[in-house]
Amino acid sequence: MNRLVLDRYLMREAATAWFAVTFVLLAIMLSTRFASVLGIAAKGDLPRDLLLNVALLSTLRYLVILIPASLLLAIMMSLGRLYSDNEIAAMTGCGVGLGRLYRPFLWLAVLLAGLTAALSFSIGPWAGRQADFLVKDAKRLVQYTPFEPGQFKPTAGGKAVFYTASMNPDGTQFGQVFAQIEEAHGSSVVVATRGEQNSDPATGDRSVRLFDGYRYSGIPGTAEYDVVKFKELTLRLSPPAFDYINNQRVLSPTSDLMGSADPRDQAELQSRLAAPLSVLILALLAVPLSHLRPRQGRYGKLVLGILAVLVYLNLISFGATWVGKGKVPPMLGLWWVHGLMLSVALVLIARRQGWLR
Repeated sequence: MNRLVLDRYLMREAATAWFAVTFVLLAIMLSTRFASVLGIAAKGDLPRDLLLNVALLSTLRYLVILIPASLLLAIMMSLGRLYSDNEIAAMTGCGVGLGRLYRPFLWLAVLLAGLTAALSFSIGPWAGRQADFLVKDAKRLVQYTPFEPGQFKPTAGGKAVFYTASMNPDGTQFGQVFAQIEEAHGSSVVVATRGEQNSDPATGDRSVRLFDGYRYSGIPGTAEYDVVKFKELTLRLSPPAFDYINNQRVLSPTSDLMGSADPRDQAELQSRLAAPLSVLILALLAVPLSHLRPRQGRYGKLVLGILAVLVYLNLISFGATWVGKGKVPPMLGLWWVHGLMLSVALVLIARRQGWLR
C-alpha cells in the first residue's frame, strides 16, 4: 500500500506540474496564432465568428510540439522541489531506490507518448486540414460578400462593384445603395435608398433586394441608356463551387505518407514518429538532469532542460530536411537523432546510479 501511495503522490506532483506548464506554453502559442488570424479577419478575409474555431483547431496541432517539452520541464520542476525540500533524501533513507522513485514519471511519459502519437498521426493533421478548409472557404465567401459599409466592394472577379453607406450589425439591412454591374451587352448602374440581403450559410448564395431606386442600363460612351424606376429589385449572387485542395504535406493523412516513395513524404512521416519518441526520451533525460546538490536552487537546472529540448527539436528539424532532400536515406531517417539523445540520457542515468564515473 505504501508503494501505491508513493506512486500516486509522485504521479500527482508530475501531472499537476505538466498541466500548469502546458497551459502556460499553450496560451503563449495560441496568442501568437490568434494574432495572425485576427490580422486576416481585420483585412476582411475571415469572418470573426470563425476565429475561435480556427484557434481551437490549432491547439490540437500545437500540443504535438508542447507535450514533449512540457513533460521534461514538469518532471524537472517536480523532482527539483522534492530535492530542495529533502523529500528525495527521506525517501532514499526509507529504502526507496532511484529506479523505484522514477517509475511514476516514466508511466506518465508512456501515457503522454500515446496521446502524442494520436495527435501526431491522426488528430493533428485532421485539425490542420479543418482549419485550412475553414480559412479558404471563408475567404471564398467573403470575396462574394457584396456589401461593406462605407467601402466600394468588387465581387465576381471585378464584374460588379457595390457600395452602401450604412449597415445594421447583423448585415441583413443597409441604406443608400450603389451598384455597377457589367453585363453581356453593356453595363448597369443601380441606386436605391435601402436594401436587405439573405444568404445561405452552406452554399454562400445571396439574395439581395433593393427598394425605391433607379436602374440605368446601356453602353458606356454612348447616350443610349434605359432608365427604369423600381419599387423593388431582386439580385441573386452565387459564388463558384469550392473544391478544397490540400497542398501542404504537413496536413496530409498519414496513410498517404506511408504509401509514398517521395523522400519529402518520408521526412514528414519520420517527423510524426519523432513526436511520441521524443516524449519518452526527454522523460528519461529529465530524471538525471533534475538531480540537485544540497543548497542548490530547485530551478537551477531548468536552463539545461530547455537547452536539451531546443537541441533535440532542432536536430529533428535538420534531420527531416536532410531526409526530404535525399541527403540521408529514409531507412536511417531520424533514428540517429533519437539514438544520440537516448545515449546521452542513459549515460547520465548510469552516472547518477554510480555505474559510470
